[in-house]
This record gives sequence, C-alpha cells and structure tokens, in this order.
Amino acid sequence: MRGWHKRRTLPILSLTAITLCKIAMFIILFRLGYVEPYVGGSAANYYLPAANSILTTGAFYVGPNESRSSKIAPGYPAFLALVQWVASRSNLSLVVCIQMVFDWAIAILLLRTGRLETSIDAGWLAAVMWLVFPPAVVMSTWIASESLFATMLVLSMAIAVRSLSRNGPLGLSLIAGVTLGAATLVRGTTQLFPVFFLGVCLARLIWVRDACRYWLRTAALLLVGMCIVVLPWTARNLRVLGEPVVVQTGLGSVFLAGSRREYFTIGDFSRRYTALQHDAAADGLPKPTDGKQTSEERWLFSLGLREYRIRLSAEPWWSLPVLVLHKSVRLWYGTETGAFNRQLLLGFFSLLVVPAGVFQLWLWRKRHHVLTMLWGSLILYFFLLSLVNLPMFRYALPLYPFLIFAAAHRYLEMWRHRENYFNISWSRMKPTLCCIVGVITYRCWR
Repeated sequence: MRGWHKRRTLPILSLTAITLCKIAMFIILFRLGYVEPYVGGSAANYYLPAANSILTTGAFYVGPNESRSSKIAPGYPAFLALVQWVASRSNLSLVVCIQMVFDWAIAILLLRTGRLETSIDAGWLAAVMWLVFPPAVVMSTWIASESLFATMLVLSMAIAVRSLSRNGPLGLSLIAGVTLGAATLVRGTTQLFPVFFLGVCLARLIWVRDACRYWLRTAALLLVGMCIVVLPWTARNLRVLGEPVVVQTGLGSVFLAGSRREYFTIGDFSRRYTALQHDAAADGLPKPTDGKQTSEERWLFSLGLREYRIRLSAEPWWSLPVLVLHKSVRLWYGTETGAFNRQLLLGFFSLLVVPAGVFQLWLWRKRHHVLTMLWGSLILYFFLLSLVNLPMFRYALPLYPFLIFAAAHRYLEMWRHRENYFNISWSRMKPTLCCIVGVITYRCWR
C-alpha cells in the first residue's frame, strides 16, 4: 500500500513543484522588471480588444474600430475577459500564471496516459520534459491562444485514447468530441480533424478489414460531439455577420503567405503586399469592397492560387516540390520574423523531439496501435495543413506534448539498453550528424 501511495503521489508532487517554481520565477522577474507578458500583433489587434468588448458591451467585437469580425475564434478572448473580470489590474501577469498551470495540466494528462496505456516512468519523464521544454515555457508568457488550445487538444485526445483502448465506453468518444469542439472554439485549426480521422478509419476498414467498425463509431461520435459545441457559434455568425463562417476566417491569408518562400516572414510579406495587390488588380483580381469577411477570404485564397499558377508557368517544375519540402521542414523551426538565432534554437529542440517521437509512434503500431492511429492521424493532419498554409513553429506547438510523450519512451528505452544503442563508432555517426546539423543551419539561415 505504501508503494502504491508513492507511485501515485510523488510524480504529481514533483510536477507541481516544477510548475510552482516556474510561476515563482516569472513573478520575481516580472516584479524586478526583467520580463513581462508579451503582447504581439494578434493580441493587440484582436484578442485584447475582443476581450474588452465582451466585458464592456457584452458583444463580441474585434479590432480598434469595434467592428464585428470572424477573424478569430471566441474561446481565448472569453478566457481573457474572465481573467480581466477577476483581476483588472494585473490581468496579463495572471494570464501568464494560469497558462503555466495549463502546462501543468498537460503534464498531468501525459502522466496519466503513461500510467494507463504504456509506462508510468516514461509518462512522468514526458511530463517533466514538457514542463521544461523551452519553447513551451516561452509561449506560456505570450498573450496567445497556444497554451489554452494545447490543453484542450491534449485533454480531448487523452479521453479519445481511453474510449478506443480495450473497447472503452462510447460515451467517452462523445465527451472527447465535445472537448475537441471547445478546443476548436479557441482555434479553428481542428475543425476538419474529425472528418479527416473518419476518413482514416474508413481507409483502415477497407485495407485491414478488422474490428474498425468500433473505430468508425468513435470517429462519428467525435464529429457529433464537436458539432454540438461548434454549430451554435456557426449559427451566431450566420445571424450576426450574415455569412456562413463555421468558426473563424483566416485560411486565405495563411494560404497566400504559404504560396512563396518570400512571404514566410511578416516583414517580407508586408513589403511585397502592396505590389502584390496592385499586380492582382491588374490581372482582374481587385480587392473586394463589400466589407464581407468571406469575400476577402475568397480573394486572398485566389491570390494564393495566382501565385502557384505564376510559379508553374514562369519557374521550373521542380520549384514546387522544393517549396513543399521547405515547408515540411520549416514547420518545426519557422518564426514570424525569421531571426536566425531563434530558428536555429527551435530547430535544435525539434531535432531532439520530433524524430524520436515519430519513430516511437511507428514502433507502437502493433502494441499500442491506438496511440499510433489517433495521435499519428492528428500529427499527419497538422503536417498536411502546413504544406498548404504558412509553416510556422507556433502552429505545430500543440503537437509537441504527443511527440514528447513518444520521444520520452524512446529515450527511456535507449537508456535501458544503452550498451546496445550506443555501441556505434563515432566515425559512423559523425557524417550523419554533420549532414543533419548542416541542413538545419542552412534552412534557418535561408
């Protein structure tokens, strides 16, 4: 009984201690004036004005002109409004502390998933790795939706894993769908994931012909649960805006930004946007003036398609595969500014996590096929979105709890069999490591 008590409480206590140290360190540095919550363009132009409008007018306005907009989802502004209502003076610093608690919740979910599905030791290691993962620590100090979105996404996938493991209750699949719907109202990225996962289950049923009918029911309930949460907001958009917006607009802008390497950074895109708009108008694509969000969305999407047509007609055919390859790599290190030092650090941290995590998910395809299929589908879904849209590390950050969970198992297994794993001569490893470091450095510099 004593061993069981330690097994359950000591990992949680250690994760709580790490989180409290992070919060205390932030408060101390904040009071001394060394750090402060980072308010970027999205927060200043969209999130904070929307939160303020919720508190002052009771309506969801966005932008300095208090216009109704669908450019952002309502979940994160509602969270900011709640924090501002609780603590009006130090609301931003309180937001950072709460976002660090969100990271603690993700760590607890990783620990619980390890205890129930794989290994509690590896689950605890994954939880610690997530709490001290530098990009996640930095992102928790931003006024941005990543921390809240990642928490809801990990919670949804943890519930879905339990519903699929050992043919668990189907009701859990509906709860997972409701949670995923709440995550979608924080960021609309996942609005098509249930449809994508349903397609993966159908493909598995056709290919393997095993007991995937249960998977199909789970995927269908995941979709139903999301619709229960998301459709009321869709109906609100149709009534208030008069436009069929499911969650938010914005796909057109990121699609355009991902059409050329020169548009990947915000500075380069801003410098070229005026000329791009002028050339598009000359080609018969003027900017719409009806003031509708959907019209501007279609126009931006058309500009992106125009860039691809120009590439195929004026540049060699192999420039498109090179662009796709660049985007598939840039997802794991890219930033808005394109600063070399930051991208190099992000690439280094990704190199420590992504290859080992993907490899472990592949190894789990027979023993823990639920993790491989569900989490692998989620990672593939985000990866395919990056090939279409703007590839940036921030967009991939919600995937890192899953990748860190898998990588922790791989590293723990390597440590347990270190004599076999590390019995490789340095002369054989040096060329491979040099090539990997060289490619990352070159791409970050570019």
